[in-house]
This record gives sequence, C-alpha cells and structure tokens, in this order.
Amino acid sequence: MAQARRFVPALVLGLCACLLVSLVQGPADQPSFLAAPAASRRQSTAMSGFKEDFDSWKSTLSTDEKDLLLRQAQGELNKKFRKSDDLEKDISDDKIESFGKIMQKFFDSEKEDYLKDQEAKPPNYNALKDRGNSASAFDWGLSYSVVEIDRDAERRYVFAMERMQKAKESGTTFGQSSTYSEPVIFKNDDEKSHKSNQLVVDVMKRLAAEEGASEALKKAAAEFKLPAMGQNFSQVVPKSLHETYMKAFEIYKAKVGAYRANHTEEETKKHIEDVLSKEWLEAVSGIAKNYQECVDTVAGDAAAVKKYYMTQKGREKELKDKTKADIMKEIWAELAKLTDKPMPPLDDEILAELAQEPAIIEGQFNHNWGTADKLYKSEAISPFGEKYLLGIFETMEESEKAFLAWNEEYEKAREQLKVERDQWGKQEQARVDADPDREAFTASIFAEDDED
Repeated sequence: MAQARRFVPALVLGLCACLLVSLVQGPADQPSFLAAPAASRRQSTAMSGFKEDFDSWKSTLSTDEKDLLLRQAQGELNKKFRKSDDLEKDISDDKIESFGKIMQKFFDSEKEDYLKDQEAKPPNYNALKDRGNSASAFDWGLSYSVVEIDRDAERRYVFAMERMQKAKESGTTFGQSSTYSEPVIFKNDDEKSHKSNQLVVDVMKRLAAEEGASEALKKAAAEFKLPAMGQNFSQVVPKSLHETYMKAFEIYKAKVGAYRANHTEEETKKHIEDVLSKEWLEAVSGIAKNYQECVDTVAGDAAAVKKYYMTQKGREKELKDKTKADIMKEIWAELAKLTDKPMPPLDDEILAELAQEPAIIEGQFNHNWGTADKLYKSEAISPFGEKYLLGIFETMEESEKAFLAWNEEYEKAREQLKVERDQWGKQEQARVDADPDREAFTASIFAEDDED
C-alpha cells in the first residue's frame, strides 16, 4: 500500500497536474492553461464528467491534505524535495481508493469513446492502391560505400601489443609507439613559458644532431621556428608523446611544490635552476629518445613482415611446378649455411605430405593483405541497410569499378523481375477472365454485402 501511496503524487502530476494545481490553489473555474484545439462532443462530455467527479473528491480533502498534495506535485522532480520527509507522507487510504475509482471511470469512458470513433470511421477503399503507390515510389537502388583499411597501422598495432605483452611478462616495460598526431596549443605569451619552450626546442635540436636520429626528427628540428614571446602557437605532435610529457611535467611541478613547502622562495628558485631544471631536461630528452626508439622498433617489425610477403612477388613462374616439399628443402639448405652444425635430415613422411600440396595456392600466394600499405573495402548497401562485401582492392578506382559492375547486374536483374511480374499478372488475368463462374462468383459477393 505504501507503493500505491507514493504513486499518487506522480499520478496526479502526470495525468492532471495542471487541473490539480489550479483547483487546489483557487476557485474551480480559474483557468490553469491556455486554450487547446476544439475537442469532439464526446471528449468534452467525458472531461466535464471527470472535472465534476474530481471537484467532488477534492472537496473531501482537508486543508493540510491539499497543501501536502500541492507540495508533492510541485516538488516531484526536485532532488532536494525528494530527499525530504514530505515525499513519504500520505493522505488517508479511503481517499486514495476513491481517487482511483474516479480515474478508472474516466479511462473506461475514454475507451468507449475511442471504440465508437473507430467504428464510425469509413474504411479506406484505396488502401491497396495507396500501398502500391508507396511501393512504386520506394527507391530500390543500391548505394556505394568504400572503407579505407590502413594495413601499416594495423601491423604496427599488432607488433606494439606483442612487445608490450612480452615486456610485461619479463618484468619490464615497452613505451608508447603510436604515431597518431593532433594539434596542441602551446602557451608562449610570457617570459616563463617562452623560456620553457626554448629549452624544449634546444633539446629537440640536440637529439636531432645525435648519430642515428631519424630523418623525420632532423627535418622537424630544422624547420621549426619558435614564435616570438607573446604569441601562442599550435603544433601537430604525437598524442601519446604529448600525454607522456604532461605526466612528466606534473611530476616536475609536484617536486617543485614539495621543495617550496620547506624552503624559502629564494632557495626554491635556486634549487629549480641548479637541480630540477637539469632533471627536467634529462626527462624530456629521455622521453623523446625512448619514444623514437619504440616507434622505430615497431616500424621495423612492420616493415620486416611486409618484406617477408614481398619475397613472393615475381616468383610465379619459378614456383609454378614446385610443391611445398621443394620449398621446405630450399629452406633447410639455407639454414645449414647459417649454423655451425649440420642440419638433421628431413622426415620422409613429412616431405611426402608436403609433396601433395602445390607451392602456389590460389587466393593465398602474393596476397595484397600482406604487402599493401592501404587497402579499400568496396561495399554495396541495399535499400534495407544490408551490406554486401564486393571485394578488397588496392585502389579506390578498383573499388568503385567493382561496385559499378555489380550494380549493373543488379539493375538488369530488377528489369528482368519486372518483366516476369508483368507476364505473371497477364497470365493470372487471363485465367480469371476464362473462368466460367467468374460473374456468378462476383454476384454472390455483392449479394452477401447487401445482406449485411
């Protein structure tokens, strides 16, 4: 019963909030909302009956109960009010029950009116025609979609995750190697920020001058010019590297704060210049160097696996008549050259099994999934949203060409379907026209309608 009691304010708020608030606050004829569009006579009668019943029920409420319902209705969506004791207070059970009977009477009356209105509506004699028109206006054509697949990025991700997992298993770490970059706005509008930016630029140039520095780093260090003080600037930087810098800078600020808490400002300034600044430069240098090493390592892994698949190019004629047993023998011979000890002989049973398989397997040999930098997935989308994979191609032009060819066949099939449908319609009409009982059957239908 407690649940039903707590539901009363929400019921009043949702179904007749405007009426309740106006009637509790003032006379019964006081308007509480703007005029609505004219309703039917039945709706007006039903609402008038509900208002009379509601006025009668309201007159049985005491002043305290009216105030309680008003506060609960107005504060239903107020978080502070919902935590107060007023939300849990109730009016008497008999008044809740009588209000429920009023609502049930109103809903029953509305249901009867709705059913009568539905019966009074004339049927739509053009329903089939309208349905046919809507179907003919529907666009049954296909739409084209192309999805770019960055195979280089996928290879780098796979090798980065593998190296991170191996490092975790060995108790070490492997740094971030993502090359995804985004623009970052750098503060450079005062002496302090300008000086800090200049230090970072000096570190970058020093790293670029070291032996083994990447060409990208050398180019960035040579081309970048720090704007004059007072002018903020934006720079596209690797996101993972920038986030690592920010974490290191938070550590640097924490060290400065910890030292400042126990020393004077002059001592803190000297400590920053003599100790912390050097530590910060070393940290920046180490972060940049570690990031570049991780990027180069992962890029090398990706390049190596792509180079492995590239070894198949141009060998179609050479391997055409060979089997996997022949390939295994060649590998075994090369391994012998790389070791100091002689290789054990190959198992005859294994060689016999491999001899049954050709060296070139259609659909696997020289596959662009292993050699391409980027690929393009061509898709055809039906009017109902289903996607059909047409193939994966090395260029967007090939992808679009595949769709156009597929769409041409689709349109031909649609035209053929129309022809077949028209032929079927003519056959059915001829069958109906040839039926000797057709007129008697039609007359019997109308006779049944007249009897109804």
